[in-house]
Amino acid sequence: MPENRRGGPLLTALALLAVASYAFYRVHEALTPFVLAAAFAYVLNPLVSYFEAKGFRRLHLIVAGYLIAGALLFVVYVNLKSLIVNETIQLGANAPLYLKNIEKLAAMLELKLTHKLPLPSNVAAKALDSMVDTGMDRLRALPSEALVLVPLFLHGLLVPFIGFFLLMDASDGMESLIQTTPSRYVEQAIHLIGEIDASLGGYLRGMLITAGVIGLVSFVGLVLLDVDNALAISALSGICSIVPYMGAAIGVLVGGGMAWYQFGTVWAAFKVAAFFVGIRVADEILLQPVISRHSVHLHPMVNLLVLVLGAEMFGFMGLVFAVPAACIVKALIKVGWSWYASESGFELPAGADCEAVPYT
Repeated sequence: MPENRRGGPLLTALALLAVASYAFYRVHEALTPFVLAAAFAYVLNPLVSYFEAKGFRRLHLIVAGYLIAGALLFVVYVNLKSLIVNETIQLGANAPLYLKNIEKLAAMLELKLTHKLPLPSNVAAKALDSMVDTGMDRLRALPSEALVLVPLFLHGLLVPFIGFFLLMDASDGMESLIQTTPSRYVEQAIHLIGEIDASLGGYLRGMLITAGVIGLVSFVGLVLLDVDNALAISALSGICSIVPYMGAAIGVLVGGGMAWYQFGTVWAAFKVAAFFVGIRVADEILLQPVISRHSVHLHPMVNLLVLVLGAEMFGFMGLVFAVPAACIVKALIKVGWSWYASESGFELPAGADCEAVPYT
């Protein structure tokens, strides 16, 4: 009987988690701005709390932060306005030429590969035709598919507004959560919150730092290399860096392709590709060790699996939040198992990825 009573809360929590996950999946599109605002507030809250502990009022800190951020964005916009307008006009005028050159290049590569693949020529030709046609269809559909990002942009306009109230209530909300937790499970709740904060917070802040640094360095490098559409390419590379390894891949493909088209030489494309590979190597050597020290470690196969599942279920937002969601799930499993083992009297094996906390 005591064992059933011990296992009851765990089973109830798992059932509630499953129901909440299914409900979230059903209405995830409507909740997108709230999820983004929660991430926004979560990343900024430690900074606000730090200055609040120094004696400043939270409201004054948040308002001052919003004013400073708005002023910085305005300065950036004023300085980059002409560049943004020029690149937009240039992209609109040259997009058909880019597509035509890509089609020519794809046809040349297809012709060469048809004779080199270890397959009958008719089989190789059909396979390559199918691949090329699929790829070109995707490229032609990019302008219309880009319209899908419009609702995401509109959601993004709500993020600072919702984030303001989440930041205001962050400390009270956490205190209320602890207060409403039954006294028997307060220790487990604090442990779980600590585990999630240690892994998720480090990952999210590191992800934003990485995206910002890669975007800035990419822009400076492309300007020095005199590549057209430097701002658009660097912004795309920086945003895609939120998804592991995608930023470097986008930089090599799009940046290298632009350099090839602009200068007409393989050497120009190679220089841009080498530049983005160098950024990726520098990221691994300089940034990732610091970020990884403060975030949860996931096996590369688990990382790939959650990215594929996130993209399939939630689209681009799934790609962005797949790894953070995996961080939360891993923390839940880790703390849940250590609590269950402690309650059941199990002895954890040496070196297990769980902390033997003597919950009472």
